[in-house]
Formats: sequence, structure tokens, C-alpha cells
Amino acid sequence: MKIFQLFPVTIAMIDNPNHNLIKKNIVKECSLLKKTVKKGGEFWGSDVYNTLDTYNIVDNNKFKLLHEWLFEKIKDYAITIGYKNKQINCKDGWFNFYKKYDYQDVHDHEGNDISAVYYLSVPKNSGNIMFYTHEAKGTYICHDPNNIFTWKTYTIEPKEGMLLMFKSNLQHRVDPNKTNQSKITLAYNFKVL
Repeated sequence: MKIFQLFPVTIAMIDNPNHNLIKKNIVKECSLLKKTVKKGGEFWGSDVYNTLDTYNIVDNNKFKLLHEWLFEKIKDYAITIGYKNKQINCKDGWFNFYKKYDYQDVHDHEGNDISAVYYLSVPKNSGNIMFYTHEAKGTYICHDPNNIFTWKTYTIEPKEGMLLMFKSNLQHRVDPNKTNQSKITLAYNFKVL
């Protein structure tokens, strides 16, 4: 029997070797902005403070060192998934503060091509990210942890300095923060031109 792996779902994960150099300054900047910038994401199911559509962190020079590294990794990922010789533009970027019990419902970033999440401050048990299959609904569900062909979801436990990259139409959710500390993440959407 010959089995084909068609229509691959790709998730790229890389750690920032310079995370400790940038963390303190960016956490401080996000905390200051949180005091003055109106909360965004008006249609989100939970009460996560975020700056989606209210403040674009891409325009903030204090994120420059991180963005130079992050945008380079996005270009590498784009080439790997077939966007060679294409222009990759960052459409928007925002930050999220997940306080205790905050979460994200299942969603995608429709209208974009590549999305990314950077984990700035991540207490243990502050919420994993779960990705969902694109496989057709209505098929028999079986799950064998030793057989990737049976997986319908994939969970990643985040850690500080981790960058996740994926196609924007990939559905995902964020589990509730079970700690008394805030988790801070940065999110980005990119268009391929």
C-alpha cells in the first residue's frame, strides 16, 4: 500500500536566542501602553486585553530588535512553504494580556496568509495553544497518539521566547490561564504579495 501525505499543515517553531535581551523592555512597553490604549478585539469571546485594531506594535520602535529577528524568520518560513520570490508584508501586530481564566475561542486569521505568535512572558500553566485539523468533518474519529494520521488536534505548551508561525487559515485556540500572573503574547498577520 502506498500512502500519500497531501495538503500538509505546517507549523514552524523557533526560539529567539536573544529573548532575555529584549523581554524586560518590551514587557515594560506593553504594560505602559495597556494603561493608555483602548482594548481591541471587540468580537472576542473572552475578556483578554489586546490591541488588535487599536494599536499596531509594528509601528513602535521599541520592538525593533525583536521585529528584525521575527520578520527574518517569517521570510524563511514563507520560502519553506512555497512563497519563494514573494514579498511578505506585515499587515498588523498586537499584544495580548491573559490574566487568570482568560482564553481564546477557536478562530483563524482569515484574510491573511501567514500568522505568528511570539511568547513574551509565559508563566507555567498560563494556557497552551491548540491547533485543529483541516480534514473534512464527519469522518470517523479515532485517535492513536503513536499515529499522526489520526490526530485531529495538536497542542503546544508555550515558553518564553518561542515564535510560532502558521498559515492564517489554520484554526486554533488558547486554553485558559490558570495562574495569578499575566501571560503576554504578541500576534502578527502577514500578506504575501
